[in-house]
Amino acid sequence: MKRFSPTTAIAIGSAFLTGLFFHALYQRWNPPLPETGNVSTDRVGSTFQNGAGGPQSYRVTFVPFSSSAPVQAELPLLQARDVEKIRALAGKQARIRGRVFRVGHSEKSNTYFLNFGPSREALTAVIFASAAELFDKKQISPKSFEGKEIELQGEIKDHPQYGLEIILENPSQLKVID
Repeated sequence: MKRFSPTTAIAIGSAFLTGLFFHALYQRWNPPLPETGNVSTDRVGSTFQNGAGGPQSYRVTFVPFSSSAPVQAELPLLQARDVEKIRALAGKQARIRGRVFRVGHSEKSNTYFLNFGPSREALTAVIFASAAELFDKKQISPKSFEGKEIELQGEIKDHPQYGLEIILENPSQLKVID
């Protein structure tokens, strides 16, 4: 028969005593319900008590928080030329403000590219064909943003091939400043 080391015996003993302690707490905080016939079940929160004046317990119900008014933290506002600060927020939501340098359009995929600088290092807002339809419905031409100061809101992506991007899925993510 294999013997336990003193350290193992202490660990097993302490685990047993911890379990016994929590079992006692559970029994103390959750006494058994009284027998049927002597139970008062008026409303939530009412007292249950057996006729002999025994232990009392209270009915507990779970009511989740209302999700009707989600509290949204203020998103950070960054300038489009602050590429390193924007890159640090990759994968997160942010607001970006800047002047559109050039608007590119791919006829093949009907995708618009709002470039905030002349190089690939600059931020680009991308409007795919599915979102371009929403812009068309609101009679907003993405080409009209060229040379204008705009504010974007969305998730920043640091694409390995295309650089920093914000995908615009809805016209409400974009606001013209001037």
